[in-house]
Amino acid sequence: MVSFINNNPFYSIMIKKNTKVFFLDGRNSEDLEGGMPLSKGEIIHIHDKGKIVDYIVAEKEINCFLDKEVVDITYKLKRK
Repeated sequence: MVSFINNNPFYSIMIKKNTKVFFLDGRNSEDLEGGMPLSKGEIIHIHDKGKIVDYIVAEKEINCFLDKEVVDITYKLKRK
């Protein structure tokens, strides 16, 4: 990865990615390390205790904190 931090084109850092999933129907939210690349409007099949419930990505927010070397990705899912 090449970035121009401090005007140095060869300076690079490793960014940790955190993912948080909020279910808008009251289901417990989930914190995930790493992440899953989802797009707004995408449908997700949640498998839980033998049942499948479809959710749609209603909102997606990405925040990058270079000083902490972290990217936080938040998805809000609503039941389809």
